[in-house]
Amino acid sequence: MRAGASIIPEVRRITAQWLSDKFRQPAPLETGTHFLRDHVVLTTQASYHADGAEHGLRIQLREDNPEATWRVTITAVAPVAAEQAVCVTLECFDNGITALRPARPALVEKLVEALQPRDGLAHLTLHAQVVNASGVDTLVDILCDPDRRLPVVVAARPLQPDSLWSQRLQKMMPKCAGDASLYLLDDVEAVDAFRQVIGEHHRVAPGAVRTFLPDVDPAWAPDGPRHRLLTGARISAPKDLAFMLVARQVQRHAREAELPGPLLTVSFPDEQQRKQEERRAAQDAARAHAKAVPAHALEKEVTALREENDVLTQLLSEGDRDLSEARRREALAERTVQHLRQQLQQLTESYHQELEDHLLTLQDVERAQNEARILRQRLHAQGRPADTVVLEQAAAQPTTFEELTQRLDELEHVLFTADTAVVLSLDDHELARTWAAKAWQGLRSLDSYAQAQKEGLVNGGYFEFCKTVPVPGARIFPAKQIAMGETEATRTAWGGERIFPAPTELEPSGRMPMYAHLKLGSKGTISPRLYFYDDSRGVTGKVVVGYMGPHLTNRKTS
Repeated sequence: MRAGASIIPEVRRITAQWLSDKFRQPAPLETGTHFLRDHVVLTTQASYHADGAEHGLRIQLREDNPEATWRVTITAVAPVAAEQAVCVTLECFDNGITALRPARPALVEKLVEALQPRDGLAHLTLHAQVVNASGVDTLVDILCDPDRRLPVVVAARPLQPDSLWSQRLQKMMPKCAGDASLYLLDDVEAVDAFRQVIGEHHRVAPGAVRTFLPDVDPAWAPDGPRHRLLTGARISAPKDLAFMLVARQVQRHAREAELPGPLLTVSFPDEQQRKQEERRAAQDAARAHAKAVPAHALEKEVTALREENDVLTQLLSEGDRDLSEARRREALAERTVQHLRQQLQQLTESYHQELEDHLLTLQDVERAQNEARILRQRLHAQGRPADTVVLEQAAAQPTTFEELTQRLDELEHVLFTADTAVVLSLDDHELARTWAAKAWQGLRSLDSYAQAQKEGLVNGGYFEFCKTVPVPGARIFPAKQIAMGETEATRTAWGGERIFPAPTELEPSGRMPMYAHLKLGSKGTISPRLYFYDDSRGVTGKVVVGYMGPHLTNRKTS
């Protein structure tokens, strides 16, 4: 946020208007706790510089509804000689009555429109900023800006006018406002210029939308897949709602981004402590006054004492209400701590999963390197050094499930019947890149196995194929991540979840149970699975993959 005139009065004005529109009544924003309605509490705090100027403002709205408690917190900081900052957070404390999908407060868009904030070199706007060929260099500077904290969404206009694409872009961009900077490559010249400057691995084709995370490195090809690309075909597909994932991804990264320094260090006075001190002072004054009353003025003072008693009773009532409010805040604070502990546990599990996957990958790489070294030595010993040079390089692994589904025709002996929408939903998770690579490894292994069966080179099933590697050059999957069935208890209780689409020549009804599966992830709540049926020696001569998606219900997840 820019330095200069304090943004706090503007934040207060916009927030007051938002509250007035929401509750159809003026919003009291003076410092203190205000009970707007039953179960609706508004708290305002302010901090000041030594010269009396406002340094910080915090406005918190809490609504205790039957289905959940909703809490919106607006914090604004205006340091004397540093950039100012504003943060809006929404917390939802579910009461377990109904499933909830919190939506970002409309206040965010109002603040973005009025304050015109910045993120490093980038301007945060409500709608996409149009970029032509002459503005591409500036856009690339923004992408590579080391001070940028938030994502950058870059869309490229399609080659032909597309009303659905335009409608979806207009719907998508405002939902990203404040959480990302937004840009639109306006024509083919801009798209080509951007591709030339940013490189092939980070380009945005006509119709596509790419979300660039911080620390873009155009010179490093492996960095490209880190910045998720949504193709124009998916954005324009009427039944495909993947465009909505852009805003969700942007909002998630914005939540996880570190707060600016001023927001981390700002503190506000304890309003509850101030009220307690005021009540204690009033009580002490009343007691001192009663002791000092002369006997001849007793009757007159009785009346005064009754009035003071009424005041103290009112203070006591306010104290009870404040105490109840403090207990409610304490309960919510405890729930927040529990949620943070759960997040920490999930992150720890994700870390352990990635570490395990990396270790397995290193083992595979080391085994492959050893085999290649031994084979090269043998070829050299036979006087065939030219045969040790491999000119044909295998295609790179898919970095998203969208890319994976587009390459299924490379698998001659795998019949993929899984629901594509479920498969693509995995792209909405942080570990999607790892899972997609693992899934591709599994699919190629199943394809390799089915081909070996067709050629009569395998005696056992798929597990034995991966365990013993009977065919030179076979593609295998880690044996400990293969399950060739489910427990009887799982089949009995949740067998219905494991009935998947199948070719009619294999099953006339078009659906059949599949229990063999590959474990694409071992930690966390998603922990995706790939379910298949081995028909490599049957009527289709292929392995049928009927499901690829989040972990299904079993005894551990119920």
